[in-house]
Order: sequence, then structure tokens, then C-alpha cells
Amino acid sequence: MKYLNVKFIFIGILTILLGACNGDIPKCGDKDVQNVLSDILLEHTFSGFSEVDRKKLKFTYGGFMSDLTDKESKTQYCKAQVKVSGVVNSRPYKWDNWIDYSARYTDDGMVYVEITR
Repeated sequence: MKYLNVKFIFIGILTILLGACNGDIPKCGDKDVQNVLSDILLEHTFSGFSEVDRKKLKFTYGGFMSDLTDKESKTQYCKAQVKVSGVVNSRPYKWDNWIDYSARYTDDGMVYVEITR
């Protein structure tokens, strides 16, 4: 049973790597794109919060829209609604906003995301 789990994990990782190397364009709602968006928002939008409070924030994404797919630059231009909730300074905290961003793969297969608005 353990061998079977390791096999599926390996196949999943291989699929992700091959998809990135295949010249694909990331989708607006890909989990990797969402993770990078969360990291960017934590670093810039919520930089005034303490590190302890930033770790308590939960990000949820929805309403994904693709504005443009640039096949030449292999870039996806997107819009999504981001909701952030958690506890900041011992008080409930909520933030809700629409963001515009672009996503593409780098030469080494990593996801590159840029928030444009």
C-alpha cells in the first residue's frame, strides 16, 4: 500500500513538471498561481501586520476570469476575487478585493505571477 502511495505522488510531481516544461500557459485558478498570489499579498499588502498575525490569515480565491491569453509570451492575464480572513491583534479580520494579475512559467518551470492592479 505504501508503494502505491509513493507511485501516485511521483506520477503527480512528474505530471506537474512535464506540464510546466511543455510550454503550457498556467490557468488563472491553478493552485500554484494561488499560492504565489498569497505570498505576494502577504509580503506587500499585509506587510504591516506582525508575522504571527500574517500566519493566521486564510486566503480564498474565486470568480476567476481570463482577460487575455498571450500565446506568444505564454502569459495568462487574469482577474479574481480574493478574500482574506483571520485574527489580527486578537480581533476578527476580513478583507475582500478583486485583483488583476498575470501568470506564466519561467524557463525553469516555476510559476511567475505579477499583480497588475
